[in-house]
Formats: sequence, C-alpha cells, structure tokens
Amino acid sequence: MKTIAYCLLFISALIAAPLTLGADADQTAETWFETSYGPLWAKTPYQDVEAILTHYHSEIVTHAADGSLSTTPSREWLTAPMDSWREEGWIRAELTDMTATTINAATAGVMTVWTDYYAGDVTETSCGWYLVDAINGEWKITHYADTPCS
Repeated sequence: MKTIAYCLLFISALIAAPLTLGADADQTAETWFETSYGPLWAKTPYQDVEAILTHYHSEIVTHAADGSLSTTPSREWLTAPMDSWREEGWIRAELTDMTATTINAATAGVMTVWTDYYAGDVTETSCGWYLVDAINGEWKITHYADTPCS
C-alpha cells in the first residue's frame, strides 16, 4: 500500500511540476531578462519595438514616485516615451547591472541599471524595477517603477 501511495505521490508531483515552475523551467526570470529582454535595447531598439513588446504583458502597471499607480496598454506605455527619448537624442540602452529576486515560482522582481547612449557620445545612467510574472508559460513584464541609482 505504501508503494502505491508513493507512486501516486511521485506521479502527482510530475504532473504538477510544470505548473509550479512558472515559465520555461529551463530559464529563470533573471536569465530571461538578461539574455532575451536586455539585449533588445542594446543595438537598434527603434527597429525592435515589436520584439520588445513581446516581453510585456498586455498592460503595464507603473508605480510612480508619489505612490500612485497607473495602468497603460503596453504599446502605448513603450512607444510614447520611446518617441520622446528619440527626440532628446537617445539612441539605445545597455543593461549594465541587475539583481533579480525570486518571489515565488511564477514571480520575480528585477532591479536594473542601464547605461543610456545619446547622440554626441553622451551617456547617462538610469535605474528601474520590474515585476516579471509567468503568464501562459512565458515570462512577461507586468509592473515598472523608476528607481534611484544609489
């Protein structure tokens, strides 16, 4: 009887494992962010908008410095600021540092440091926090907040 119980427990664990591992069990949210999302900003982000958008949930919740929250469709959330940055001479951004904290199997927080490149060989550092969730078997950015680079 114990053998059957252990077998059933083992089979249950095998069936449930893909559900509890979050998105792509071979790739943590940290690895996904660092190898899939980050590089899209490093070369030609204006040409890679559609690829960048696949990394976001359909809406992004922004956490403002004053504590307010706003929810915006991802396309609008990304393209409106990107157009404004481009007008300011922004060319691209390089993910220069990050720290990911696993919250559970389907959620992680990612603190980032980016080096922003502008026309005229000007660089600037910007920092942000992202909440990354496993949604339908894929990692997606669902929340964002600007953070101080200290």
